Amino acid sequence: MRLYVPIFCHRLFPILVLVGLLTMLLILLARNDVTKIRSSSDSADNSPQQPPKMAPTDSEVDLNEYNVKTHKGYVTLQELNEKVFKQFGYEIKKPTLPVPTLRMLNEPTCDMVFSEWLRISQVPQPEIPPKQLPVDHADEFLLNGYTALSPLYFNDHSKTGDHPRNWDKISDLIKLGKTEIAAIAYLAESESMYNAMNDYRLDEMSGFVVGSMQPWVEVMALKHGEQGFQKNSSQNIPGAKRILTVEYNQLNIQEEFKDRLSSILPVDFVKNWQQYAGTFDFAASFSSIEHSGLGRYGDPIDPIGDLREMMKIKCMLKKGGLLFLGVPYGTDALHYNAHRYYGSIRLAMMFYGFEWLATYSGESEEPFDLNSERLHSGGVFKLIHYTTVLRKL
Repeated sequence: MRLYVPIFCHRLFPILVLVGLLTMLLILLARNDVTKIRSSSDSADNSPQQPPKMAPTDSEVDLNEYNVKTHKGYVTLQELNEKVFKQFGYEIKKPTLPVPTLRMLNEPTCDMVFSEWLRISQVPQPEIPPKQLPVDHADEFLLNGYTALSPLYFNDHSKTGDHPRNWDKISDLIKLGKTEIAAIAYLAESESMYNAMNDYRLDEMSGFVVGSMQPWVEVMALKHGEQGFQKNSSQNIPGAKRILTVEYNQLNIQEEFKDRLSSILPVDFVKNWQQYAGTFDFAASFSSIEHSGLGRYGDPIDPIGDLREMMKIKCMLKKGGLLFLGVPYGTDALHYNAHRYYGSIRLAMMFYGFEWLATYSGESEEPFDLNSERLHSGGVFKLIHYTTVLRKL
C-alpha cells in the first residue's frame, strides 16, 4: 500500500526551508557580534597574551597619551597641537618622540614662499638691531609662551660686524684635517658636519650652503667623496662637484676654485629662485638659520625667519635631496637677539617636509639616538650644536 504525504506538507515545505535559513543566519550574526565584543574587550585589555596592536590611524591616536618637555615642564601633544601647531598652520600627523611629525594645513607654494620673503626683506631696517623683542610679535617669536626667553644682545650688522675671511685661501684649507678645518668655525661641535658628510657622501653632487662667513663647510663638502678625506692634496679631490654659497656679504673666492665654488646674495637668490628650484642635490647650513629673523645681522625682523629659510631650502632641493642642518639643540628657547634653541616643538616645524635620517655630534663619527634625555640634557639656554641629516620627501 502506498503512503501519500498530505497536500498541506507540500505547501509548507518552502516556508519551512526559508525559516530554517533565517534561523541559521541569525545564529551566525549573533556569533559574529560576540566575536566583535570579545575583540573590543581584548583590545582594551593590555594582557601580554593578546597579539600586538596594529599601529593606530590618525583618527585613533590619543595625543593626551604623549608628552614632550618644554621650559614649562612636560606638556601633552594634544595641548601643543591645539595651542601651538594649529595656531601656526601645522598639526600633528604622527606622535613620534621626541619630535612629533607634522603636516601643514595649507602649505604655501614656492612662489608664495619667495614672494613673502622678498616683501619682508624690503621693509626698511634700523642701523642698530633692536635690543628688545617686538611686543606685538612676542607670541609669534615665543610660540604662544612655549618658548623660553632671555636677553643676549649682539650687533653684527653687515656694515659694522664680522666680515668674511679665508675665501682666498681655500687651497690651504683643503689640505687640513677635519679638526683643523672645524676649528675655523670656533665650535668643536662643527666636526659634526664632517661626520655627517662622511656617512652621506657628496660625490659629483651640486649643492648650496646657507650663511658662510668662512668656507669651512664648503671645504668639507669638496673633500667628501668615494675616496674619503684626502689630506695634503688640492687637486682632483672627489666630493661635491659645485657649491653655491648664499651669503649677505660679497665673497672673494680663490681663483683656482671658481669652477667649483660661487656665491650669491640672498636677495638675488630669491629674485631668481625659479632658475634654481628643484636643481640641487644637497644643501648645508651650520650655525646660521637659528639667527634668521632676529635682526642681529641687520636682517629683517621675522618671527618665523628660520622656518621660512627651511621652506626656501625645500623648494631648492630635488626630491630626495639631502640637507645637512646644524643648529643649537635643547629645550625650546630664544636668546634675543642672539639665537634660537631647538627643542621638540620648533624642531617639529623645522623638519616638516623632510625625512629625519640621522643626527651627529662632534664627539663621535657615528650618529647617535637623539632621544628626549639627550635633547634636553643641557637644560635651557645651553648652546650645543648637532648636525642632522634630512631628506626631502
